[in-house]
Amino acid sequence: MVPYIPERSPDAKFRTLIVLLDGTGDSIDDDVTNIVMLKDMLCGNDDKQMVLYLQGIGSKMDDSWQSWTNRMWDQAFASSFPERVITAYKWLAENYKDGDKICIFGFSRGAYTARVLAGMINGMGLLPMEGINHVEKAYDLYDDFADLDDKDPAKRKHEWHDLEVRWQNFKAEKKCQEVFIEFLGCWDTVNSVGYARAIKLSFTRTNDIVRTFRHAIALDEHRFKFKQNNWSGPPKEVPDSADRPNSKEPRCKTNVEEVWFAGCHCDIGGGSVPNGTRPNLAHISLRWMIRECFRMNSSILFIEKGVKVIGIDPSSIYPIVKPRPEISSFSSGSSDITVVERQTWGDYFYSWVPFTSKPELKTLLVPTQSEEELDAIDALAPAYDQLTLHPGKWSAMEDLKLKKWQPKDGGFVEVNEPHESHGRTIPPHFYSHGGKIKVHRTVQLRMEAKFKNGKEKGQKYVPLARVGYQPKYEDKKTFEQSVNEGWIQWVA
Repeated sequence: MVPYIPERSPDAKFRTLIVLLDGTGDSIDDDVTNIVMLKDMLCGNDDKQMVLYLQGIGSKMDDSWQSWTNRMWDQAFASSFPERVITAYKWLAENYKDGDKICIFGFSRGAYTARVLAGMINGMGLLPMEGINHVEKAYDLYDDFADLDDKDPAKRKHEWHDLEVRWQNFKAEKKCQEVFIEFLGCWDTVNSVGYARAIKLSFTRTNDIVRTFRHAIALDEHRFKFKQNNWSGPPKEVPDSADRPNSKEPRCKTNVEEVWFAGCHCDIGGGSVPNGTRPNLAHISLRWMIRECFRMNSSILFIEKGVKVIGIDPSSIYPIVKPRPEISSFSSGSSDITVVERQTWGDYFYSWVPFTSKPELKTLLVPTQSEEELDAIDALAPAYDQLTLHPGKWSAMEDLKLKKWQPKDGGFVEVNEPHESHGRTIPPHFYSHGGKIKVHRTVQLRMEAKFKNGKEKGQKYVPLARVGYQPKYEDKKTFEQSVNEGWIQWVA
């Protein structure tokens, strides 16, 4: 029997049901994400825990031209998005028994899918086994939220009231169960599900059936279609669980923590580098998420060796989660950050030469360094800025006048402006949970380091994201200013 933690009493009557939703184009391949790495360290499928993994929107099926065309269409328009939500919901409905614990994880657009799945369970309840053939109907009803009027607040509120009545009637007729989400873990949720469109559904910004929400967010991503989707913010005229027309007391108060990490989108959720690569920025947020699972008593069972491989000493998280010791600056013996530069045409053509195109894949072994030493080493790993590395794919969108939210008269309005590759907006500290902007302490280490090469050679790392909802990017607080003004809380 494979050793696992935490231990579970033989008399325990519940199981843990875990849904894992990968990012756009991501699957089990040569550069897996944190979703796959998490999958590989989970126990299942047995009488204690069951795991469902779904590859991302637009993932590779085969090498045919038809498959390639379908993938590109799926990535652009998220045509398979409803199918993924329905598949995950149906799996939960088929397997759930009274008392079971439900946990959901996602990365990128898979993170938004995870939040939609939790939202659908909130709005529609969970169908019993005998009603499983009504899953598509349940999704269609839930999806009707996207059709609510978004111009007239009074009309929208009336439509929202009528829709919720239809939901309540459906739940009563189909005998849907009210269940809770024990843990909802997301890596860098982005604001659009397809490259060409956004999907806005209910209970994705707040959700009163989620007990714990954890979100790892990238400080340095700056593509327009990759704006982060924070929990319960920024405040807008969008109905959600906090202002339901048939309002009741919240079913549970969600424990929320959103933490910012150094790097771009795939440096947080994984998938930037070949399997087995160390150092790796994505390992930092993976270790943090695992620690949070134990700290919040999520009931998730981990294979002990899997936890060790990523660099966590099992005794530091079980039977109690111990406070983390101080981390020494530059435990890696280096104070430089290597910049991954854009591939030249010569490098590109060379990559197509037989036997030279793919790097050697490695298997992660149990490291000899402590978790603190690994954090220090990973903190100085290269970041993979896709806007710089692949400008032909992304840069044209930066100059288009596209819809974005902008503050006005104490609220937010939609405007059409070019994004111009600006960094992300961090909500002000007074909008943040706990009154502080939470940033992982490894960002401090990276800020002490200098770039070894590239256009910023010799300069220190400064996070690209800025703080505040000012209309102009230049008027927002720089990250350094926010540190100096005491708005930042460093977390481990």
